[in-house]
This record gives sequence, C-alpha cells and structure tokens, in this order.
Amino acid sequence: MDQRILQLGQALEQAAEDENWDEIRRLDSRISQLLQAIRLQGKQDEVREEVAALKRSHQRAAKICREQHDILEMKIQQHQKIREGLQAYALFSTGEEEQ
Repeated sequence: MDQRILQLGQALEQAAEDENWDEIRRLDSRISQLLQAIRLQGKQDEVREEVAALKRSHQRAAKICREQHDILEMKIQQHQKIREGLQAYALFSTGEEEQ
C-alpha cells in the first residue's frame, strides 16, 4: 500500500503537467478511495509519511491546475475583447455603407 500511495501522487503530478484533466479526475477518485480504505483499516500511522508525500503531490498538482485555469481565463477574456472589438467595427462599417 505504501508504494501505491507514492505512485498515485506521482501519477497525479504527471497528469497535471500533461494537462490530462480526465486522468486527474480518475486519479483523484482512486486517491479518495485509498485514503478511505486507510482510515477504515486504521493504518494512518503506518503510512503517515507516504500520505504526507501524497498531500504535497496533490498540492503541486492543484497549483498546476490553478495556473492553467488562470491562463485559460485570460485567453477567454482576450477572446471576448477581440470579439467585442470586431462587433463594434462591424457595426461601424455597416453604418458607413448605408450613408
């Protein structure tokens, strides 16, 4: 179980770096199930260090996801500004043709 915890953390980070959102969702579900099993089996103390490493991997993956979210949000805002500018230009051009 110890090695599996570390492997999941590494896979989660790699999926975040690869921007593989479906894999992140799948791994997140597996991690959640594993942590629940650890709790139910009362093995928290046995795997404390591995869970701490998993938490750090999760934090790094979350940081990558937030950064990608911010980049995407900025691109969407830029696209909206360009579209608004094109719409204004189209209205101005149409108005001139009528005169």
